[in-house]
Amino acid sequence: MFKGTDRRSCLQISEEIDDIGANINAYTAKDSTCFYTKSASEDLEKCMDILSDMYFNASVPQEELEREKGVVIEEIKMCEDTPDDVSQDLISAALFDRQSLGQTILGSITNIKNSTRDAILSFKKQHYVPAATVIAVCGKFDIETLDLLVQKYFERYCGKEFSLLPAEPHFEYRVKFLHSFKHIEQSHLQWAWGGYSLKAPERAANNMLASILGGGMSSRLNQVVREQHGLAYSVYAYPSYYTNCGTFEIYAGLSPENTSKVCGLVAQEIDRILDKGITVCELERARIQAINSLYMNVESNMTLMRLYGRSMLKLNELFDIDADVEKYRAVTCDDVNTVARSIFSQSHASAYVGPKIDGYDAVAQLKI
Repeated sequence: MFKGTDRRSCLQISEEIDDIGANINAYTAKDSTCFYTKSASEDLEKCMDILSDMYFNASVPQEELEREKGVVIEEIKMCEDTPDDVSQDLISAALFDRQSLGQTILGSITNIKNSTRDAILSFKKQHYVPAATVIAVCGKFDIETLDLLVQKYFERYCGKEFSLLPAEPHFEYRVKFLHSFKHIEQSHLQWAWGGYSLKAPERAANNMLASILGGGMSSRLNQVVREQHGLAYSVYAYPSYYTNCGTFEIYAGLSPENTSKVCGLVAQEIDRILDKGITVCELERARIQAINSLYMNVESNMTLMRLYGRSMLKLNELFDIDADVEKYRAVTCDDVNTVARSIFSQSHASAYVGPKIDGYDAVAQLKI
């Protein structure tokens, strides 16, 4: 998409952005792709012109495609040399198996080499349609002027053909253990359980559970695994949300000889929550962290742009910080404990990346 259009070459896109001191980039998540610019407010129209040109008129020249294949293959190799990236890809494959969320974002080297210009343009025509596109703008602008710019650079190119947003597939959680042996200094352990979807009312309680179990410095896993036993520099828990499903994951990076011990400590902390529940003090701390994190996020135009864009794209509703704050204020200890029982009553998927050692599969045998 960045490699040229009918109006601009690849170099011209870069030069026009640099001429106004702006930034242009893109990122791909499991379920969406975002193209964005960041610029001075007076250059809004210029940025919309360039993004629109790329979106509708990307020419995908064959010679640029071949060069870009090489770049993406190098990116795949770079990720293969990054153990926590490998761990993340493995845990997704273990929880979702051959379903789409179980695939890597970058794809395989074989698929990259075999991709064709026609296949890419066909994919673009199928998925880059008005019903699946959100334009989010954050910063200093006049709303009436912005509306005219959206009509000028986007709406008038869409034509009269209307495409419905394709239904997202239903997902099933799997119970697999995957591993990758690498000659590295640390072992990387990861567990995943089926979680909640973007639409689930339990999201606030689920976020607070992740914070209490493995969020900040005072979280249970950080205090026990890192502070009390000194077994890991990095250990944390986090949820991920998609339209029809979600995940709850725990990660730890540690010396290989501590694998079994850390697995035992992780199981112990999960058991403590299931047995005795969380404390009121933990609940209030997680509530304050969640609410203040929201307020800090909306101080960044880039973050706010993503929050609005994702909410509209995936939920078809405006992001509402006040509504989110009220959801966190309403969460009780019972809500968090109920979410914990729901998640940890399931069997888990697991992944190990690191040296081949005795007991590397302890991560798959977590007993709760």
